[in-house]
Amino acid sequence: MKKLLLLFISSIAFTSQAQDLFFTENCETLTIGNVSTDLTGATAGQGNWYTYTPTTAVPAGTLSDYQVVNDAVSNSKALQVTGSTGAAGSRYLSQDVSTAWTGRTSGNDIIQLEYDFFTGSGVTTSKNTFRTYIYNFDGAAVTAVAGFHYDPATLKLSGWAYYDNTATAGGVVGYYTFNLVTGGLILDANTWYRLGVAYDYNTGDITWKDANGLFYSGVTSASSGIDITECDFAVSAGTGNTVSNNFLVDNVQITAVAAESLLSVNTNSVVSNDFSVFPNPTKDIINVSNKLTSINSVEISDLNGRVVNTVNSIDAQNVQINISDLSSGIYMMKIVSDKGIITKKVIKE
Repeated sequence: MKKLLLLFISSIAFTSQAQDLFFTENCETLTIGNVSTDLTGATAGQGNWYTYTPTTAVPAGTLSDYQVVNDAVSNSKALQVTGSTGAAGSRYLSQDVSTAWTGRTSGNDIIQLEYDFFTGSGVTTSKNTFRTYIYNFDGAAVTAVAGFHYDPATLKLSGWAYYDNTATAGGVVGYYTFNLVTGGLILDANTWYRLGVAYDYNTGDITWKDANGLFYSGVTSASSGIDITECDFAVSAGTGNTVSNNFLVDNVQITAVAAESLLSVNTNSVVSNDFSVFPNPTKDIINVSNKLTSINSVEISDLNGRVVNTVNSIDAQNVQINISDLSSGIYMMKIVSDKGIITKKVIKE
């Protein structure tokens, strides 16, 4: 089992202005079991998460469709959304950011949603699909602007946007998916990826980019100037569906920025599969190894972004790092190589 971290981001302008942190969730303080006691989306549950299942869903939704679980792969808690066994009815797990968005720092007009996501086995007959939404919901109308679409049966990840396609014969303004690489981006099975998407309030511009420089740009939403109220994780049932499927997310972060402020990676040379971090979990020594390039430095941060260990001037394909002095918990390891940057999750026992 692997945990790879991909990052898809949007960037428009470059300034030194600090970000506004709207929300962060690593699930470790949540209690195993149901996320909430309300399926109407009116009352917040654990971690201020809202759960909503339409009353038209067949079969009806249940509180157990939204769970805090122990994930055996990452050895940490995660949020799980279970799709319908029928063909009608979606499940929505959401965070309300309306107050934070309204009170954001002037100029921080790009909203960024990032999170860890588990792909599943790829062996399923379920027609459930997983979607990420950045959108406005004012009680009368819904305007979604950007997100991801994931098909667990094919392991294909796509970007989507509310897009003006009227320039194409027969095209209309509506929701469209976009291949993130030529032919479509197929993820590895049973693997954690770090994903993110951003939307520029002023221009509507959307760009997807990962930690290795893989990106798709040139998409402008038909919804510039839309104030954001929610960020959602949703599971849609699918026509003809008879089988449910589970979807896991973790380490959710929502920010508003004036310019891209996530991984700041400009090349696409690093291949995540070529890096090994082991043993993981570990009590003391952790090894970082890769087959293709020289490791320049390794930086370890806690989940609050504080750097707790740095090793510089390595210039080798393999390095050992002693983290015995760190407290037990989850850390992020940024590995800088000759060909780019990759981030891995490390668990200290």
